[in-house]
Amino acid sequence: MEESESTLIYFVEDNQDDDSDMASICTMTSELTEHTMSTLTSDLTTSAPLHYFREVNGRMFPIDRNVPFILPADARECQRLEAQHTALKLLLGANYFGPVKEVLSRAPNQPRKRVLDLFTGEGTWVREMAAEFPHVDFISVDTVPFVPHIRCANILSYEVYDLYNGIAEEDETFDIVHLRYAMLKSIACSPRVAQIKDLAELVLEIHRVLRPGGLFLYCEFENEEYDASVENHDASRTAPCLVRAMRISREELDRQGVYAYAYKDVPALLNPTCALWRNEEEPRGFTNITTEAKMCPVVCLLRSVEEPAVNVPYLWDE
Repeated sequence: MEESESTLIYFVEDNQDDDSDMASICTMTSELTEHTMSTLTSDLTTSAPLHYFREVNGRMFPIDRNVPFILPADARECQRLEAQHTALKLLLGANYFGPVKEVLSRAPNQPRKRVLDLFTGEGTWVREMAAEFPHVDFISVDTVPFVPHIRCANILSYEVYDLYNGIAEEDETFDIVHLRYAMLKSIACSPRVAQIKDLAELVLEIHRVLRPGGLFLYCEFENEEYDASVENHDASRTAPCLVRAMRISREELDRQGVYAYAYKDVPALLNPTCALWRNEEEPRGFTNITTEAKMCPVVCLLRSVEEPAVNVPYLWDE
């Protein structure tokens, strides 16, 4: 198959009808995935809106009743995600941060390195990474078939399944797990969304599938506002309307059960001293957690007002 042709997308059937606990989630392995996944053919891809999406005010949104309306999932959103990817790449100077090259370097007499990209979206990141690291195998996962993906020899599969019920991979099978913008994809625990897995359990799953010494790359927008023209970056005087708008946005996200403050919560969840890891038999959690912040203008016309663009910690899993 030529690289210009569309590649296969795999749908992994969810066999967890009773919303089981984390122990049962961890039994879902790659072997199970291979035996239960079916290929999304061109016919199914064409009818994907009927299976995965619903229309609201002229825009397409995931049909999952547990997922609040945050951002649409259509062609216009795909264009926005591509522009967002380009902006972040310019901020970072690359598609990654931290010791990625060291982790993915070739190792004599060792199996090929593996990278898991969670909530792939339009797929720009995983395609560019696969091109930069042709000796590494990539797995792409999302909850909906967002776009037809381009064939690439070392992107082994684009999989579609319910990530909130766990990552359908074996323990300690990936060298890097990549996740961007968990705030927009994870739901906070609340009585209104009792059946959906929360961000803390997703962190546990990421830890489970990482190999010892593996790397977790996490990138998040701070849902805050700043003014770069003043020393303390306080925008309350220079941009009061923007400050109020962002506050209303945070309150509405929080009302829907969205992790509006994921950029604050995730680093605490990763720490081995967090209560999340206390029930583990052995010391668990992430070590060597490092955070790097980048500033990004809101729009080019508001040069004096900047939001703290991205909270990008990188960390080792041991």
